[in-house]
Amino acid sequence: MLGREPLALTTRLLGRVTRGLLAAVLLAALVTGLPWALIHGVGWPLPDHLPSLDEIGTALMTPMSARFLLDALACLAWLLWLVFVLDLAACSVDAARGGLPALKRQTGLVRRVAAVLVGALLVAVLGRTATAAPLTPADAARPTGPALVAVTAPASTVPVTRQQPRVEAGTERVRPPANGVHDSLWRIAQRCLGDGDRWPEIWALNQGSAQPGGRILVNPNLIHPGDTLRVPTTSPPPAPATPPESAPVSPAPDIVSPAPTPGAPAPSGAAAAKPATDPTGDRSAGDAVAWGGGETFVSLGLAAAVSALLVLARRRYHAHYRPGSGRRDDLAVAPVVYQLHLAHLRAQRHEEDLDLNTETDDPATREQGPEPGGESVPREARASRVRVIGGGPATPPSVVDIALAASRRAARDDTATPGEGTRIALDLARVHGLGVVGPGGYAAARALLLTLLTTAPENAPAPSVYVPAADLARLLGVPGPSTGLPAAITVVADLDTALTDLDAPARRPAVLVTAPPGEHDQHARLQHLLDNHGQHGLTALVLGQWRAGVTAYVTAGGTISATDPGVGEPLRGTRAFTLPETATRDLLAFLRTVDPRDNTASGAADSDPRRQLTAPPDETSPVLQQNSGSDPQRLEITAGTPAPESPAAHVDEHCDDPRLRAAHRDELTPAPLALTVFGTPALHWCAEPARADTERRDLSGELSSRPLELLVFLAVHPGGVSRDAIVDALWPNDPPRNPASVLRTVRSRIRRALGIATRGTVGDLVLAEHGQYRLDPAVVEVDYWSFADAVTRRRTAGTAERRIEAYEAIVAHYGGALAEGLDSDWLTAAREATRRDALDAVAALARSRVEADPDYTLDLLETARAFDPHNELIYRDIMRLQHTLGRHDAISRTLDLLRTRLAEIDTTPTADTVDLAQRLRARDTGIPVEDFSRSTAP
Repeated sequence: MLGREPLALTTRLLGRVTRGLLAAVLLAALVTGLPWALIHGVGWPLPDHLPSLDEIGTALMTPMSARFLLDALACLAWLLWLVFVLDLAACSVDAARGGLPALKRQTGLVRRVAAVLVGALLVAVLGRTATAAPLTPADAARPTGPALVAVTAPASTVPVTRQQPRVEAGTERVRPPANGVHDSLWRIAQRCLGDGDRWPEIWALNQGSAQPGGRILVNPNLIHPGDTLRVPTTSPPPAPATPPESAPVSPAPDIVSPAPTPGAPAPSGAAAAKPATDPTGDRSAGDAVAWGGGETFVSLGLAAAVSALLVLARRRYHAHYRPGSGRRDDLAVAPVVYQLHLAHLRAQRHEEDLDLNTETDDPATREQGPEPGGESVPREARASRVRVIGGGPATPPSVVDIALAASRRAARDDTATPGEGTRIALDLARVHGLGVVGPGGYAAARALLLTLLTTAPENAPAPSVYVPAADLARLLGVPGPSTGLPAAITVVADLDTALTDLDAPARRPAVLVTAPPGEHDQHARLQHLLDNHGQHGLTALVLGQWRAGVTAYVTAGGTISATDPGVGEPLRGTRAFTLPETATRDLLAFLRTVDPRDNTASGAADSDPRRQLTAPPDETSPVLQQNSGSDPQRLEITAGTPAPESPAAHVDEHCDDPRLRAAHRDELTPAPLALTVFGTPALHWCAEPARADTERRDLSGELSSRPLELLVFLAVHPGGVSRDAIVDALWPNDPPRNPASVLRTVRSRIRRALGIATRGTVGDLVLAEHGQYRLDPAVVEVDYWSFADAVTRRRTAGTAERRIEAYEAIVAHYGGALAEGLDSDWLTAAREATRRDALDAVAALARSRVEADPDYTLDLLETARAFDPHNELIYRDIMRLQHTLGRHDAISRTLDLLRTRLAEIDTTPTADTVDLAQRLRARDTGIPVEDFSRSTAP
């Protein structure tokens, strides 16, 4: 056998040299021999002068001569020779750039002949080195050569089965470790029973059994090589050991071959490749979000989760506003949180914005436009392109987005949208852990950690994260112990402590983030835990090589250039999601602030303003703290200094223009359209506005989201706004290619939709005059204008009576949240400012009427509760007035309603609120407060 190997190598070498010589001879014959034969055998085939029309006619009318036929064939031969030489030159250039795989892409008969000859010559001259050229996307999806490996020894989820003699029938011996992979009960069950999840059956037969050396089996995660285990005799025949099958929900992604990063050592056998994406700016198209030159590259799922948490954090922060304080601040967040929020908002409108750009670029499309009421299908409503590696039909918490595979279009076209492709998700538990190596390994691990913490499936528990302190410091780039971590992360002293904690069943699902175990016993114990409890969601993210699961090599550019052979192979060539250290620390601090289990996130003692979600700066004054508990009589809403009478920031400076006010308030000539922006935005049309009994028709369904958002934006700016202000508000950080054309397209859609719906009876709704855009008050009436007019009258009132009238008008015209259901960043400040204007008006009216008319004040507070359903201060004042008016039974119902409302934002009433309810009930029943318990609080 050994003697045949040199002979086979010699034979292959001779065959390769022979093929190369034949290809060289044939190339020389075609390139030089054919012209020589044509010149010497036929000569110049074309006429020696330009023929006249008479000569051409004579040649066509006379019979074809042999000379004419020979000259025609010679011209055809020269033409084919020229095409062949050009194709040969093109194939040579492609081979120099991309190697043999580049020649496989050639099409056309002549070019394929040239490619075959060039390829044979390359193989003969370069030998095996010719196969190290970059792979094409199609070739990477179905590799034909040696597998790319990131480690020195092959590894797979299930070790290779080796025939070993059993001690006796129905028993199995624990095998010694091979290539760094230890045997475990899960692997024995996979090997002997065909299903690794049946390992508890083996443990039930062997628990407490004696093993060689006198040991007793007491822990299923502590078995040793040489232990003899009984296996169930009723099990099916052993199935061949295979790694867990992946469960893709879409066709396999277009994997491009990986490229080693310059300056970073690439694994042995890694081939060069084009990266899956090339993020160069702040983009959020496709299924990924990238900015900062690609340093931050995360999945759209993480952006959506962070955006939802930001909305929740803002609701909690706004719920602690004291009516009457006049504050107009908002929650301060880290830049990365704000960027992810904007990316999620852009992704929701991506399809419509893309359609607007397309319609703008095509004048014919702009004239015809989409059908009225045609709403672009949001990205979330479309089938998501995702492939799950190692997962089953279910989606456990351990399934996490890990990378993005470039689409076929992105692989072919350098101008394709960054982030376009197929998301690759990995079931960390089913593959028994993931190891990341390479210069980009830590950045990929940080993105995986944040994704695990934020994107748990609905109705599934979020996994707990255990990480040794030293490993966490290296991962986050901090010299000492990390602070500001969410409650889901448990920092332990070392790996042994983490393994002890994870051995308890109550600790699952959980993820262990750790460096590779340095000791043999630690390695075996960790692998046993992951093997035996993977079905319960226990997994590990190893900051290094992990042969028992999947190991991925991540380049400095974020490309997964190589993996272990087996289940992790589809990751090769994909673009891993990555996060820098600073962004990761900011996101972890943000997660801590929104975690309801973390009670330390509130309070004025925290010096970080980004964590002050539940205690705005002026809400902890001694007067307010005294009112909240020890003074059940005085209302908190009337305590403190009244808000200064200063202009509101959100009110347009031109809203008190007499021409505009007269136009939209002239009852003699009512407008045919009515735009409602308080509550859900709605546009109604009345065919005969002069008649009060005419039914109004709802036209809201005729407008898509962008036109409707433009109408709302112009409605809250009745004096008009510039085009730049509109573009900055509607497309923050991502303006259209041609803002002026896109804005004209949006106006055209509004005009076309209203023209069809109203049969052309309504004029142009949006006016553009002197660079300013505004709604025509002769065509539309807006409910917000009455509210803004009342705010202006409150600001300019000279007497207390006029100010009270203005406050009453503000409360009467406030119809709920501004543009409810419309998600835009510019709306956040405007929506909260109008709500606080209404609450301030309630506080001012309560301050003036509470002593004389408590019933009226209670009705005001009930109205304020509708404005701000999560504000505990309002509920406490309602309970005080209910006690004053003798409605003691209503106090319990008010507290129950508060609990229900606060559950919507994952919080509970504070101890001050519960104590206040107890004190008020105690005054009614005569029972001392000390006899009440928290469990029996009303």
